Amino acid sequence: MQSDGVVQVDHHQFSFGDPTVDTLDPLAQGTLIDVGDGAVWFYTGIAYGPVRVRVELLDRPPTDLAQEGWEVVEETIVSATQAMVVSAADGTVCTTIDPVPAGTYRVRAHARGRDTHFGLDVDEIVEDYLICLWPTTTRIADAQVRTLRKTDTAWSPQPQVDRPEPSRAYVYIRDDSGEVVTVAPRSREALAVRAVLHTFGGKPLTPALEAIYAARHVAGLDRDLIDRVEALDDDRQRAFARWCVHRAWERAGLVRSPWFRDRLAEMDAGHPVHPDFLASTAARNRIDVDPRIRLTLVSGLPASAELVQQYEALLAYARSMYSEATPLESAIEALRHTAQTYGMDYPELFARARRDFFGDHITSDSEPRGLGD
Repeated sequence: MQSDGVVQVDHHQFSFGDPTVDTLDPLAQGTLIDVGDGAVWFYTGIAYGPVRVRVELLDRPPTDLAQEGWEVVEETIVSATQAMVVSAADGTVCTTIDPVPAGTYRVRAHARGRDTHFGLDVDEIVEDYLICLWPTTTRIADAQVRTLRKTDTAWSPQPQVDRPEPSRAYVYIRDDSGEVVTVAPRSREALAVRAVLHTFGGKPLTPALEAIYAARHVAGLDRDLIDRVEALDDDRQRAFARWCVHRAWERAGLVRSPWFRDRLAEMDAGHPVHPDFLASTAARNRIDVDPRIRLTLVSGLPASAELVQQYEALLAYARSMYSEATPLESAIEALRHTAQTYGMDYPELFARARRDFFGDHITSDSEPRGLGD
């Protein structure tokens, strides 16, 4: 038996088997498929859109592995007590693909095209899937996912680059010559810098700033800029938050990914926060598996430890764009995490904010300098 069809992908997934099985409770996991009690779930490259699927029900194991032309091939065992169907994540069944009778089967899953439009919404088919299965007497308790071939990079078990580990053994300050240096977190030099920062530019925080915890992280860096942000009306504060997110994602290289560029376009159009940013790790996982984005360390702000730059850039969006945030809170949160994305180069960001957003004419003599200069 052989049949073909098109299924709509939702959140990088479609399934084969019982569409009511809980996808959060797999028995075994791979880079193309997970297997559960009654279903196999597929990880696609695209986030949303159509994919082409073929199902071949065989009487016996194939003698030919049929891997040529496929970029990833994985194999597992699935046992179902009712007919198995191809369906979307919401349970919508693909009616052009014939159901497979209930039973226990060895399943060999094939895919190609997952790297071409990773993380994107598409209208045209750019990915193909083949599901070959045949009866087996192997117990489902022995189910595992075996990778027989993998030449794509989608959903690799490890990030595409080694994840750097920020050190907490030192913090960053500027010495008397203005050079960035590292010192011990509790050193006299670090404590002196923190003491200056906690004066918040020489005057107490206003009640509005006092109510925003993030203001404590940036008010001491450039109080004049913070006061100018507070003086903006609501619409301009929201616009400033969006401006900051753009600068953070550009600095961290997230804009190399079409998926992140699309999120910026949605933000600018006033769309609500994308669902992947409401989950604790979904957006971060996109960075970890995207070969176009390289994780890098960035120096912390003055008297602070280093950070993973790309994760800070994510927070510039996630902490400032949620609907409950006030306009001023959005602006300050975005500025804080964008400044942390720049690290000790934050004066460059602040100068650009004055020039690009506030329209100041910045000269080499008037450009703000970092703490300790």
